[in-house]
Amino acid sequence: MDDVVAAVKDALPDEPVARLTADDGPARRYRAFLGVLLGDVRVVVGTRAAAFAPVVDLGLAVVFDDGDDRLAEPRAPYAHTRQVLALRADLEGAALLVGGFARTVEAQLLVERGWAHPVQAPRAVVREAAPRVLAPSDVDLAREGPAAAARIPRPAWELARSALERGPVLVQVARGGYLPVVACARCREPARCGACHGPLRLERTGAAPTCSWCGRHATNWHCPTCGHGALRAARVGSSRTAEELGRAFPSVPVVVSGASGSHGVVETVDDRSRLVVATPGAEPTAAGGYAAALILDAAAMTSRPELWASAEALRRWLGAAALVRGAADGGTIMLLGRPAPVPAQAMVRWDPAGFAARELSERRELAFPPAAHMASLQGAPRAVHSLLDHLVRFDGLEVLGPVEVEDGDVRALLRAPRRSGAELAKRLAQASAVRSARKEDGAVRMQVDPPDLW
Repeated sequence: MDDVVAAVKDALPDEPVARLTADDGPARRYRAFLGVLLGDVRVVVGTRAAAFAPVVDLGLAVVFDDGDDRLAEPRAPYAHTRQVLALRADLEGAALLVGGFARTVEAQLLVERGWAHPVQAPRAVVREAAPRVLAPSDVDLAREGPAAAARIPRPAWELARSALERGPVLVQVARGGYLPVVACARCREPARCGACHGPLRLERTGAAPTCSWCGRHATNWHCPTCGHGALRAARVGSSRTAEELGRAFPSVPVVVSGASGSHGVVETVDDRSRLVVATPGAEPTAAGGYAAALILDAAAMTSRPELWASAEALRRWLGAAALVRGAADGGTIMLLGRPAPVPAQAMVRWDPAGFAARELSERRELAFPPAAHMASLQGAPRAVHSLLDHLVRFDGLEVLGPVEVEDGDVRALLRAPRRSGAELAKRLAQASAVRSARKEDGAVRMQVDPPDLW
């Protein structure tokens, strides 16, 4: 946001700019809000709450990187910045620009419906400005022998070594911490806490495993499946990766950036040779761009069970790739860790629009959001069943479940055609009102088109 504010002030030197973000504190934020409300300030830059800023005579609304989950309000009514700005633009006759290095499936739906027009660079411009992307397969690495299965194979080491002669190198790691997930060294069963069954992790070499949920130390852990007492790494975090890179390049500084852990997020680095290990979203901006980037453990993101796993993985990869110098300046990226082939090929071709079109086509065939509307009802079994009993059905409505999810709760999914979204919301509100009037026990969390659907 600081970069956007600075850029807007450079472009509009005579125009005051209001910042709307919780980090500024309530007093400063309220003064900025009043300036916008009274019409003294006509340009607003902020986080997701800025979508509701009372801009007088709104002419343009912009949302950047609309796939970022921080733009989705986690509290009811679960408004998303893109949806809010689309409604405002339609109601107020304003323009809407949805930008980003990747294109979300929701934005692609707006394009295919004719509500929005695609704006993208010609292929010749993309080839020159974007870095070269390499995604070596098992066949490509076959000549390495057993070393082909290494987390960082020899071609990646060689790329990092040559790029360090020209500037900093970015290493994106899927998780923070040291060893965030460990497993039994014999049977590979994930190690879990004996008290709460949460996943165990290691904070450093030689330390006792710690539960990620309750914080208890598993000092005498033994695998309940085979009885073995040794652990192995199932996932390697940014701290352990930085330690390994520090040993491999002893004369090169290593910077770690991440929201979790003791390192914190590093905003910028200079153009000197260094290794920067960062988790997705915490990559520092390098002066002049990174000479190269390694994206490790790519399968950790594409193999997640969520509906949006592949799209989110591509968005995070492109966000890191945008910090690397263009191919004309020697910028290169290597995608490692056996990612899913569809997002990996979209990354190699630098074709986020094509990927979004394919993803939307598949979701339309399977009747998944955003091609169809789906509502999630989660709560105590009695409360969910009661709400379903009060729900007045309509043509096209499909009820999936309820099924047990966690902590004794159950979840039901309601699927309706895209054209019936308003009807679905109306019937859910009516059923909830009946439960409220009868003072029935239990709460039900209702969410239409939840972003974490899986």
